[in-house]
Amino acid sequence: APRGYLAALGGPRFSHDARLHLAAHIACPSNPLTARVMVNRIWQRHFGKGIVATSSDFGSRGRPPTHPELLDALARRLIDSGWSIKAMHREIMLSAAYRMSSTRHEPFAAIDPDNELLWHFSRRRLTAEEIRDTMLAVSGELDLERPGRHPFPPEWEWRYTQHAAFTAVYESTHRSVYVMQQRLRKHPFFALFDGADTNASTAERLGDTTPLQALYFMNDPFVFDRAGKMGERLASAAGNDLERIHAAFELLFSRPPAPDELVTCVDYLRRYEEQLVGATTQPADLRSRSALASLARVLMSSNEFIFID
Repeated sequence: APRGYLAALGGPRFSHDARLHLAAHIACPSNPLTARVMVNRIWQRHFGKGIVATSSDFGSRGRPPTHPELLDALARRLIDSGWSIKAMHREIMLSAAYRMSSTRHEPFAAIDPDNELLWHFSRRRLTAEEIRDTMLAVSGELDLERPGRHPFPPEWEWRYTQHAAFTAVYESTHRSVYVMQQRLRKHPFFALFDGADTNASTAERLGDTTPLQALYFMNDPFVFDRAGKMGERLASAAGNDLERIHAAFELLFSRPPAPDELVTCVDYLRRYEEQLVGATTQPADLRSRSALASLARVLMSSNEFIFID
């Protein structure tokens, strides 16, 4: 049988260079499917749900687009921009739909409870990768450079079997995209916050909320270390507690603290340091940093830190 594309999809016969021919057909400006799928995935990334909710199924078994004209217009703009993903991100994030408030209005919610008409911004929890990267960023530790190889054991030391397979977790301050993830076993952090299934193509992430997630922020050494580094960062960036609290809110929430939040945080720092006076022999500057680290851990565990409104 000669090489060829699926006739049902209208593709041409391939030339002798089949891969190049297929690539040219996929990225051809007259083929709208590729651009529609790409635009839909980018939209899903920002809004939590695509214009076509079944982002891996644009066929008869998938859900129809809620805004077909918008999907086609964005697909055309993607093609006309030379397939610039950065330009499409900018197009979407500067739109009125993206910049809407997440405030619910009950009369609208009664008509459109699933927000398919985009009358407000649907609240979205950060992905597992975003949560980890954000904690490293606010602590000042995120390394944006490309890392080297993972420190796998040398081949001559391998003694792995079917029942004693290789597993490892390598700590890193690089972006989560560089963290090793095995198909055999999920990374403990990404598994806790609904990371992608490493054994399958994951079109949509679940958004489960579990007690283990709250306990992670209360007890895990990774959170304590990031909060400690953030405490040091706040202590060196500002001269008094009021300025440090303002700096913390700007770093974590991109806004200044409300008056009642400012009062609560000042009181928290005061009481925490008073408890340390009787419990430790730390000097005053270390007690202050410990209190700031504790406050940072409390703020990191808040919904505002891990949700986009």
